[in-house]
Amino acid sequence: MACSRFLPLIVVVLALGRLPATAEQGDLKTEFVILITCDGLRHQELFGGADPLLIGDKEKSGTEDPDKLRKRFWRDTPTARREALLPFFWGTLAGQGVVLGNPKTNSSVKVTNKEFFSYPGYAEILTGQAIPEIKSNDPVRSPRQTVLEYVRTKLGLKRTQVAAFCSWANFNAITSKVENAILCNAGFEAFEPELLTPGMRSVNELQFKLATPWDTVRHDWVTFTLANEYLKKYTPKLTYIAFGETDDWAHERRYDRVLQAIHQFDESLRVLWQTIQSQEALRGRTTLVITSDHGRGSTVENWVSHNSSTEGSDEIWIAVIGPDTPNRGEAKSTKPYFQNQIAATILRFYGLDHKDFNPNCGEPIDAAFE
Repeated sequence: MACSRFLPLIVVVLALGRLPATAEQGDLKTEFVILITCDGLRHQELFGGADPLLIGDKEKSGTEDPDKLRKRFWRDTPTARREALLPFFWGTLAGQGVVLGNPKTNSSVKVTNKEFFSYPGYAEILTGQAIPEIKSNDPVRSPRQTVLEYVRTKLGLKRTQVAAFCSWANFNAITSKVENAILCNAGFEAFEPELLTPGMRSVNELQFKLATPWDTVRHDWVTFTLANEYLKKYTPKLTYIAFGETDDWAHERRYDRVLQAIHQFDESLRVLWQTIQSQEALRGRTTLVITSDHGRGSTVENWVSHNSSTEGSDEIWIAVIGPDTPNRGEAKSTKPYFQNQIAATILRFYGLDHKDFNPNCGEPIDAAFE
């Protein structure tokens, strides 16, 4: 019985030995995560701006006014071109975190699924692994629990505290295994009336009057405005914003519209950052995880395509911006990283164990923390 006084110590030691690796992240400042995807945004544009192969080729790019497009986005160097296309991303955000995936600086980020198109990519982002069952873009419900659902469950959050705003209607199926497990507004869809704020009300109605060429994809401006206004009012713990026009305009072979969509995406990041800095609850406590679902071809013939037979379709990029990520900016000479690591990276910011979420999940991206 004399050794009983040591039992509490033994229990503590044993417990510490079983703690997940993420438990050591108790000192992290991040309390809120915003996951952002920009569909099919190539690393060529992110890191190099307007593509010299496309911007002057009216036939292959589908550009209506090449001279006007060149005046707006063409510069003599890749660095200057990317700053013209994405001025806020490169001028403000990138230096406050790390940006991975520029092959020209020996930084590689690739998908692990074998399909190289949208739903398989989003499934990999949200579940932490390639899902072989997902072989099409059909709006079937996710066969695995997503990181959005897991965070809500593990943190004991209300449904409205994990929110997804997406331009593509199929995200209603992609974002959760269980229907209505999280708040999701996707495609041409009226927002839940009881949650509408004054800032959301007009755009919620206007979306049905602003037609796009696609039945299932609304304008990114609508998606972002709803998300940003919701963030101001409800401060969700985890937010997902999925932009879509960058990919859809590429499939239409309209490079001018692609560049305009990327530029508008950058403007959305600026407004989002402004919102974060203006909210005391979010300022200094929010991490952005920004990425794409797939790459696409790199020639004047195949830049509109992405699939398993189009070289470059597996090449993506990832940016992590926030108070716990070293201010590295554009990464150079890194080890390879993968799309299946994004979910684990999000979970680490919350101090949650990614292996409890999914034993097959990729590891957290160490460059986002060290």
